[in-house]
Amino acid sequence: MAHLFSGRHIGWTILFAFCCSILQAQDLKPDQEKICQRYNESRPRCLQLVAEFADHELVRTNHVPSLDSPIGDTKTWIHKVAVRALLLQIQAGLKDKASEAAQTALQTISTSAATNQNGGAPTASGSTNLVSKPTTTDFISMAAESGAFTDSINGTTMTLQANALGLTKYFTNNPVFERWNSRAADKLQPLTLTASLNIAQTGSTTANTAGSANAATPTSIASVLLPTHNASFSSFGASYAVYRPYNPQDPKFLKSWTAALAANQTALDAATKKIEAVETKLFANDLAIAVANQTSNALTQWHTDGSKAEIANDFDAFVQAFSKYEDAYSDTLLAGSPDAPKEVLELSQAVDAFGQVVYDVLDKARGTPLATVSYLYSNPQDKPATHSFTAVISYLFKGDDPKKRTPLTGAQLTANFTTSIYASLPVGAAYGRLRDFQLSGEFDKPFGGTPDEPRGTWSLAAYGQYQYDPTVLNITAGNLVPGTNIPLPGDAQVLLGTAGWLGVAQGKLTINLKKGLSIPVALKWSNKTDLLKGNDVRGQVGLSYDLSALDKLIAPSKN
Repeated sequence: MAHLFSGRHIGWTILFAFCCSILQAQDLKPDQEKICQRYNESRPRCLQLVAEFADHELVRTNHVPSLDSPIGDTKTWIHKVAVRALLLQIQAGLKDKASEAAQTALQTISTSAATNQNGGAPTASGSTNLVSKPTTTDFISMAAESGAFTDSINGTTMTLQANALGLTKYFTNNPVFERWNSRAADKLQPLTLTASLNIAQTGSTTANTAGSANAATPTSIASVLLPTHNASFSSFGASYAVYRPYNPQDPKFLKSWTAALAANQTALDAATKKIEAVETKLFANDLAIAVANQTSNALTQWHTDGSKAEIANDFDAFVQAFSKYEDAYSDTLLAGSPDAPKEVLELSQAVDAFGQVVYDVLDKARGTPLATVSYLYSNPQDKPATHSFTAVISYLFKGDDPKKRTPLTGAQLTANFTTSIYASLPVGAAYGRLRDFQLSGEFDKPFGGTPDEPRGTWSLAAYGQYQYDPTVLNITAGNLVPGTNIPLPGDAQVLLGTAGWLGVAQGKLTINLKKGLSIPVALKWSNKTDLLKGNDVRGQVGLSYDLSALDKLIAPSKN
């Protein structure tokens, strides 16, 4: 808002309402609009300049162009219209800016206060997450990842996550990041649904032959295997945030956020009232006359240069000549009230205070634990389906100094405990229902940028899985060595690998790009995999997109 009173801006701001009523409806040509933008002239002012330039008002004798008096020339208009138009524009601008700042702040707090989970589970055939995070998305997120932690066969997965309340708000045309006063909303907010697909998985389909195509083909071939590449279902799950104190639906968060907004709105209102008195004095009729006298030389120069531009049909020079005069006029007008710059600065500081509110609320959110419980149904390729249950707890470090970043500011420590059971047991199974239990932990440290919008995150993680039996593998003809001809029943299974501990260590760098886009790149080491013995070193890479960061995309439609 500080720009509202600097130089030429003050002239067109207070003239806005007046110009709109006197200008004829017309469109600007692209070249005319570019010229006006070059000299920071508003569209209403540009329309007026085009009209006067077309009429060659400066060349005409005994004619006083309306542009000579940027704020008007009647006492009634100055006192009743100019001040009111200016204050209305200030208040409207503050209202829009406050609303925009509040929505953006809520998005930042909800999506950036913690390190979120945007991809698949650690046991997926393609994942960059060795540890599950307690927070995901408040709307929709998508992630494509390649590489596996525990599986012998790497894969590529596509994971889609959606928050139950975020989707409900979006489809009912409500702001995604504003509180919805409903008991059902309070219960839906913590719920996030997840689905993963295996992408480009290799398989085969049996097809019966219709006969030999040439004499070299044996007639005994009755069927063949056709190779296929397809996307197949991998897993489906749901997570429920048991404790998350800074989401927009939380009543305690709403109370603190509303108080913060109210405090800043009070500052905005106070600044507006202060400036009203200054503006009334600033645009008093006697001051306007004094300004006109002090800018007489600038007025003469404007007429001289403007006339030359009209004769030469040079609109660029015409606008430049007026811009110089308007600068001189506005600077002289501002000089008539020494308090104006101070009041404008206070107003600007009140608007900028929203940025501090965001950091303050973020800082309060840190230093508190987060907790989530989740369920995941997995149907991995060539393995029995499983049910997994996970408890997740995180701690957000607050840092030592709330006003600047310290080594611990924004850091997050997360721990997981997971147990998996087989969805079903075949008759005569040589293994039990309990498949394994998993323990894991991760330390995340944001860096670069600002505490609420870091440029990246370093992560170190460790994972341990204890299997009570070797891994179960469903075997088909495709699992057998080529040329082996062994008849197999539909539920044939074998045990591979070894029982006991599977350990994994991971280092990861997540690059945060603009508007919710991030690129995780990781390197992992494990003492074995699910099917094979021996150390294993692999890389993982992914691409994730959280649509919660796109404020214009998820904003309610206006009638």
